Amino acid sequence: MKVLFLEPDRALADDIDIFMNKLRLKMNMKKIQSEEKIMNEGASLLDYSLFILNLKNPTDPSIMKFIRQRGNDAPILLILDKVANPRMLQTLYYLSYDDVIIKDFSPDEIAFRIYKLCHIWNDDTFCLAKDVCFDFKNALFIYKEDKIFLGRKEALFLKYLLAKSPHIVSSDEIVCYVYHNEVISQERIRSLVRQLRAKLLPFHLIETVKGEGYRIVNTKIEEEMDSTSSAIIKFCLPLLPVFADSCLYAAL
Repeated sequence: MKVLFLEPDRALADDIDIFMNKLRLKMNMKKIQSEEKIMNEGASLLDYSLFILNLKNPTDPSIMKFIRQRGNDAPILLILDKVANPRMLQTLYYLSYDDVIIKDFSPDEIAFRIYKLCHIWNDDTFCLAKDVCFDFKNALFIYKEDKIFLGRKEALFLKYLLAKSPHIVSSDEIVCYVYHNEVISQERIRSLVRQLRAKLLPFHLIETVKGEGYRIVNTKIEEEMDSTSSAIIKFCLPLLPVFADSCLYAAL
């Protein structure tokens, strides 16, 4: 995936580039420091799947018009240094940028915006092994003929773990992506993890990294389970939706 990244702060641009390429989808970021270089792109503008722009005058639509007139309808993420005048945001709204992010932001925050704009989050099916997959859209963990229904937050958490695998997901990231920056306790996060782990048995997919967070681990289903354990799990699977979140992925 090719990205044109206009950011005068070279160090910030490098940090974001490095962070993004540690995630699931590798990105080819062309980093530039001046708006004039966009004008020099010409026909090559069609090659980009995303534009990240920190403009001298964000309310001047000339750069956006230049990109659109060259035939590229890819999303434009606008970076603002800091908004002194609230009217600026209103003007930007009417200019129809695809998204706006205000400094100072964390790498996690801009990564989330980029993934959402580029519909990477719409890649909703994760195949873990033969006959094992996670269907995020329908909040289903599927093993052969068995379907485990997940709650909304469980599905969001599992999707982000899989999307970021093999890297660690911190508690701050969970608060951002799963709880949308709601003020919550660490115990509530641990409760979510315990609940999801219990539903995914006999798979042990979620590893706790002490002092850092959680991640997906490479694991195999416990084929050696005795027939009694298998029967119990098969009996319990249809009952799991009863204990799912009351909203049960309705907002997904």
